[in-house]
Amino acid sequence: MRQSILLRSLAFVCLFSIGANAPAQTAGVFEVRFDDSALTAQQQTELAPTLAATKSFWESVITGYQPGITLDGIDVVVSAMPIDGPSNTLAFGGAGGFIIEQGGFTFFTDAELNSSAGLVTIDTADFSSPLIVDVLNHEVGHALGFGTLFDLNSLAPNPGQYTGSGGLTAYQAEFDSNATSVPLQNETLPDGTMIFNFHLDEANPLSDAFGRTAQAALMTPTAENTTNAKDPFSNFLSDTSLGIFRDLGYETVDTTFVARQILLGDVNQDGAVDFLDISPFISILSTDDFLEEADINQDETVDFLDISPFITILSNN
Repeated sequence: MRQSILLRSLAFVCLFSIGANAPAQTAGVFEVRFDDSALTAQQQTELAPTLAATKSFWESVITGYQPGITLDGIDVVVSAMPIDGPSNTLAFGGAGGFIIEQGGFTFFTDAELNSSAGLVTIDTADFSSPLIVDVLNHEVGHALGFGTLFDLNSLAPNPGQYTGSGGLTAYQAEFDSNATSVPLQNETLPDGTMIFNFHLDEANPLSDAFGRTAQAALMTPTAENTTNAKDPFSNFLSDTSLGIFRDLGYETVDTTFVARQILLGDVNQDGAVDFLDISPFISILSTDDFLEEADINQDETVDFLDISPFITILSNN
């Protein structure tokens, strides 16, 4: 299942500036910093784990900068406002500030010209969405330049076509060896405005070698209904996106793919086999659904033959 549109991505110039950077920041070392002072105290408390998870996610993915770049990370202003009610647009965000060039790449920075700058605004009606971590990961991706800096870096000269060498090479290895460009989304906003090249193509039917579908990637315009924290095949940062970030001036890991660890009997996928798995196990038995954790005898079918070994596993835990 798919959620509705995640965001309206924005790129803007010289509209705001971030406060002076802390002395502890180091040029050339990538760090994500959030300014949540625009939120209420309750919102700050509620969002704190999400911001920490988003910071950890991007700092584990982006390992630094290409040679010649002395930026020290990104400052992101986080706010909340009513947008369009529950679901639909969950948030919007993007990059902004002052244009600078370093190492052959173009960035938006803060007023001090030493940190990238961006913002994320969350719909107050979706503040407690279970997808909020994936939404914030997505929005920070835009703040870092995905879509918002393609034009300034001459990476997508035509609507629907990304031609940057890093992203295209990664896409050829990941999805289509014969591709001459990475498919990007052309979108019509609710007010009729057409925007181009801010997202990966939502209609791309291809899958990678692990079975991850291009449609389920983090930087498409919609979110999978299951958060990446529960399912690594959902809202994942593709190798193609990593190549695109390298085209934008960052150094990254090679891939974010992590094989899902199967714990037989852990039907609710909380990392343990206990009485909490009984109800979801019974539910799967009564449907045609398949879940590897519920296929206790590993015959590729979840049926009555799995009941006895399931009870045995429960008894031993």
